[in-house]
Amino acid sequence: MLDGKQPYAIARRDHASLAFAGFWEGWRGSDDVTLRKFILTTVINSTMQALHDRMPLILEQEHWPELLGERAGEPTSLMRPADNALLHLWAVSRAVNSVRNNSLDLLDRIDDPHPPSPSYAPQADNPA
Repeated sequence: MLDGKQPYAIARRDHASLAFAGFWEGWRGSDDVTLRKFILTTVINSTMQALHDRMPLILEQEHWPELLGERAGEPTSLMRPADNALLHLWAVSRAVNSVRNNSLDLLDRIDDPHPPSPSYAPQADNPA
């Protein structure tokens, strides 16, 4: 077996774009502008539990105004994993790990001789 982890591609089953919840802030210093950005994470769903113990907070477009404070609501109610049926994943070539490689075939499905086994269970109290 090769050293390192097997990379996987992750996409929506309906092929639409994914939108991750995040924030940014910026400030101007004496001689430059500094930007900080981060993506919110949440507990994993059963689709992703074999790969990691948390996942990005994926928001459907109808929930964007709540997160941005443009519509009344409780933004913390959005802090939940994506529906299990939303995403699918597949093994891809380890060539994706090098920045020198840049082609669409990096997303081609490969046979995974060691498919992931669930190693994490979703935790409702996970402070992800």
